[in-house]
Amino acid sequence: MTIRIHVLAVLAGLTPTACQHTYIELNPDAPDRDADVADVGADTADADAEEGGAEGGDVAEVVVLPPPPCGNGVVDDGEECDDGNQEDRDGCTWDCLLGDGDPVGPRDPAARPYVVEGPPVVLPPVDYPTVVAVGGMGLTPMDDGTLVASWNRPEVSPGIVGTIWSRFLWPGGTLARGDVGIVLASGWTESGLTRAARATDFTLAWRAGIDGLWRARLTVEGGLVEPPASLLMSPNSDLPALAPHPSGYFMTWYDGTDTLPCVHDGDGSSRILLGRLSPDGTIDAATTPTVLEADLGAHTPSRIATGADGTVGVLWWRAGAGAGSDCSLRFGAADTALTTVSDGGTLGVGTSGRIVDAGNAFRMGWRRRSDIGPIGLGFAAFDRGATLLDAPVSCDLPFAMFFADTELAAGDNGLVTVLRGGDVATGIRLFFVRADLMGRTGDTSCGALEVDTSCTADRGCEPGPFGVAWAGDAFVVVYFVTLDPTGPSPTTEMRMVRLVPAP
Repeated sequence: MTIRIHVLAVLAGLTPTACQHTYIELNPDAPDRDADVADVGADTADADAEEGGAEGGDVAEVVVLPPPPCGNGVVDDGEECDDGNQEDRDGCTWDCLLGDGDPVGPRDPAARPYVVEGPPVVLPPVDYPTVVAVGGMGLTPMDDGTLVASWNRPEVSPGIVGTIWSRFLWPGGTLARGDVGIVLASGWTESGLTRAARATDFTLAWRAGIDGLWRARLTVEGGLVEPPASLLMSPNSDLPALAPHPSGYFMTWYDGTDTLPCVHDGDGSSRILLGRLSPDGTIDAATTPTVLEADLGAHTPSRIATGADGTVGVLWWRAGAGAGSDCSLRFGAADTALTTVSDGGTLGVGTSGRIVDAGNAFRMGWRRRSDIGPIGLGFAAFDRGATLLDAPVSCDLPFAMFFADTELAAGDNGLVTVLRGGDVATGIRLFFVRADLMGRTGDTSCGALEVDTSCTADRGCEPGPFGVAWAGDAFVVVYFVTLDPTGPSPTTEMRMVRLVPAP
């Protein structure tokens, strides 16, 4: 049975108790650095006064380890060049030497190739009108073996209000319980839906318009175990990202007034922050958020993953300062207590990145910009101390256009990236790319395979939002499709496929 919860009231916001804010130094020449840190400290002091605060000295100062010299745009001692990124094969190699860089090696044979296992499974209908816009799709594995698909349906008309849905599935496609729907109050908007699982708890976070960030906690047994509640009452907070840690969750979020991705067009500073939540999803008052990006944090979702040792890796973007500016892809790693943060530096330009923990390192993939070469994917790996393990690699995709985000999962000694792509002639299709843990696919081609060959434009089918997760013996992809999208009676289905080792 579907549960509907009407979120009609705004609860009092919780402000994190703090002693010292700091941020990773990504731009030594950024103007007003000291003034910005002073402003953050003043904001924190005000919050302490309002909430009762913690006594001085209760929270340790964050130690920030500087980025490696290579990639800072300055030719330092021992470097032959430095073009401001760590890309290889562009005339200045990832380790700041002149030349074409080393060729990408073969894919690790332990990362077996994968194929689609049989036709897609059509899942039970979801409980909302047959054709509406959906977004924010994600697929999260739980400790008990279930998978949680979550997505949002924005308010598309006065009669169809915004809703956040969660569906608990067994890896074979059967429902583990009834769907859980959180029906937002009329007029509310939802953005930046994110999720993470900790043991058998599943936590959602999202922005509820001007009412700041909100949260909800679910379990397989109890569904929605407590009413949705305010997480951070700030009209400028947006785009949260969650990852579990041993005593709760890590969260990153954007704070600022920018309106365009990758462009700093708002007033004042735009920041990316990293903080901790308690197991119930409330702000952890014993720690203070760290400002990862103090001036030009991009209004673009950051990504976060927890390492097996309790460290946290964060992938985020720095915005440009003018119209049409690019995002610079950044990486940092922090300890569990958020007392030490290591800056891994820049990975150049990119969009739609994802990060996972696998093989004792943080692995990441992102969409390569189409205006600097063929459409493709980029991959990189960092150790727990934020040191780049080898030159980032990239591969080319066999279509002309990307559509929306990419998703990334790790399993069986390798990675699987799922994405939507296509061109005018063939329409939108759903693909997956298999790579080893360094992102190597075997050659410059990504080797993309279709997830659902039955869902193509000539068959009257268009794939929509999707998620991917490793389920112990296979990668599971859950996705929406629209049937007869341009016809008089379009309908929506949710489907599932399993990706298994090639025979």
